[in-house]
Amino acid sequence: MKTISEYVGKYMVKWLTVATVVGVGGGFSAVALNKSIDLVSRISNNFHIGLTPLIGGVLVSMIYLWDRNASGFGTDHYMNEVNRHGGYLKVKTLFSKLAATAATLGFNGSGGVEGPMLVMGGSMADVVLKIPFIKNKFNKEDRRILTICGAAGAIGAIFRSPLGGGIFVVEILYRSSLHYGDLFPAMLSSTMGFVVYSMISKPTPLFLIPDYLPDVYNVPFLILAGILAGIASLVFMSVFSYSRQIFSRIPYSKIHPVLGGALTGLILLVLPNVGGKGNFVIQEMIDMDFPIMILLLLFIGKILATSFTVASGGSAGLVIPALFVGALAGNGISTLVANGNLGLSSSLVITGMAASLASIANVPVAAAIMLVEMVGLRLGVPATLGSIIGYAVGHSKVIYGINSPDQWQYEEMKVWRDLDAKDESH
Repeated sequence: MKTISEYVGKYMVKWLTVATVVGVGGGFSAVALNKSIDLVSRISNNFHIGLTPLIGGVLVSMIYLWDRNASGFGTDHYMNEVNRHGGYLKVKTLFSKLAATAATLGFNGSGGVEGPMLVMGGSMADVVLKIPFIKNKFNKEDRRILTICGAAGAIGAIFRSPLGGGIFVVEILYRSSLHYGDLFPAMLSSTMGFVVYSMISKPTPLFLIPDYLPDVYNVPFLILAGILAGIASLVFMSVFSYSRQIFSRIPYSKIHPVLGGALTGLILLVLPNVGGKGNFVIQEMIDMDFPIMILLLLFIGKILATSFTVASGGSAGLVIPALFVGALAGNGISTLVANGNLGLSSSLVITGMAASLASIANVPVAAAIMLVEMVGLRLGVPATLGSIIGYAVGHSKVIYGINSPDQWQYEEMKVWRDLDAKDESH
């Protein structure tokens, strides 16, 4: 009879080894995506900016003919496969998602990278499980955890967030719970993905923030920024959900990305800065205050461009647009109250970013930790306040279609997966 220490020892060796390997693969997938987007962006500079999203939409529609899972923001696909089907993400989708995302974002479609990264990183589990001596030692539940680990490696790398990346990929699966059996391997993989990314690319923070310790007298302003960002996120989610409904009623879904690209191109003719990932605009909002009218125009332009791009089937995520929307809200409060205080201004922007991420993705814990890892521990108070307030304001509305509200659904789905595994064994 095996002792508890023997069981725990084998469990630790198993997951330390495999989670590390898959996390490394996730890190490489993040490097590949960033390099691909940069390459396509250089090509897109040869075309008029109003045409580039249309070109990207045409390319995505062509890739869609090869793999229908290449389109869309990817997060629903990741959540569905992990929650319902034991984490079965194919190697084929790794490459199709890479190509579709590079085409979408490289040609100035509006969106982020977290959805594609969840799918691409999760697909690394399929790569590892094609090795015969590994495949035979993993059941369906193990495969599910391995898929989470691959996704964690990719997210930890792309957002320079070794701890938050692991929490994000687990927290996003369930609306009101975290499962430690998923969490610990995911955090290991996320860390390894970050290490790989840092070895290949420059390990610079995602955003550069001046050193600043928030004053207690400024906390009411931080709270106000969090509330405004939460409300702005609700508007974003409503527009995005409505856009998905509209596109779902239009026939010939394979050409939806073309239509979405054309609509996005029209917006870029007026507001070119709302295209692409938008990291540089977020950095500008951290560095200086914008006029209120400009912030309103950017808000309208960003939510429309992102909705047209992603709801139509363009391959991009929603986390960076969420950070963009939150930064707009924080910058708006800063314009009114900061009076040139760059430290306070950046704190308000970070509060808004954390609030929007927590609100849109329903990940209050991951939002706080990821923002701290992105910008530094000195802004832990704004990041934490923002994530709590944003979640409180926006958690009632869910933008991701397939997730599990509570523990009982997690247990129910685990029973389904166990039954499927028994059926396969007979």
